[in-house]
Amino acid sequence: RFAPENRWGSFWSVGASWRMNHESFLEDKDWIDDLKIKASFGTQGNDNILNNQPYLDQYQVVNNNGELGLQYVFRGNREITWEKSNNFNAGVEFRFWNRLSGNIEYFNKTTWDLLYYKPLSPSQGTPSGIYENCMRMRNQGVEIELNVDIFNTNDFKWTFGLNATHLKNTLLELPEDK
Repeated sequence: RFAPENRWGSFWSVGASWRMNHESFLEDKDWIDDLKIKASFGTQGNDNILNNQPYLDQYQVVNNNGELGLQYVFRGNREITWEKSNNFNAGVEFRFWNRLSGNIEYFNKTTWDLLYYKPLSPSQGTPSGIYENCMRMRNQGVEIELNVDIFNTNDFKWTFGLNATHLKNTLLELPEDK
């Protein structure tokens, strides 16, 4: 999707968890079935953009009253590259009394080099815009999931679940003209 010099991206992640219910200070607590603290940090890339080759100028064949010609329809930009993100997640998973389970997690994702379709002046004689990597934003929040096993037998299981999320999305950087 990108020019050869921007085609590849390297992305990584690391995560760890601690199963606290396996520790000696909690092993005599028979009401705790599972208790885990977890955290992860990593990077991601996004190349899913509208056009397969947005780094190239693109034309289409048009028929104007029987005369064939080329029409300039897309202005390429060889400098565009992957949208990139840093992701941090930390949380706790639990199951108590063999009936109540859940997950509480904090997340923080910062994305930069977001693609923006910048409008161009029609007086340039080119298509109406060009893609640029020129925005940055942050998504952060908390997600809570709770489940209760109302019935749990060999023949029948009925679980009630609740999920809630609080999300704050902040634009950190916009194009200069915005």
